[in-house]
Amino acid sequence: MHANDGQDDPKTRADYRREQERAEKDFQERDRKRVQVEKEYARSHGGEAPNGDAPNNEQRVNPVDSKQQRLSHRLNWVIVWLVLLIIAVYLILFFLD
Repeated sequence: MHANDGQDDPKTRADYRREQERAEKDFQERDRKRVQVEKEYARSHGGEAPNGDAPNNEQRVNPVDSKQQRLSHRLNWVIVWLVLLIIAVYLILFFLD
């Protein structure tokens, strides 16, 4: 038969709250340790800190930002050309009529 270790008994609200608080405290502790280890690793390997408080943070260009700027520039030119083509078509249709 199965050993009943209290697993099948319904939990009271207080037990459930204590379990949730314990889980939250465990999570906070693990997260604090993880951040501390990441900072130590960044310091020892010459990288920037995970929260981005490196002094030369403004000098670095994010590749996503530069790609987005290029696409934005291209899109603007496509819009300009389409507007010019629409105007040209209207002028042609107006004068041919």
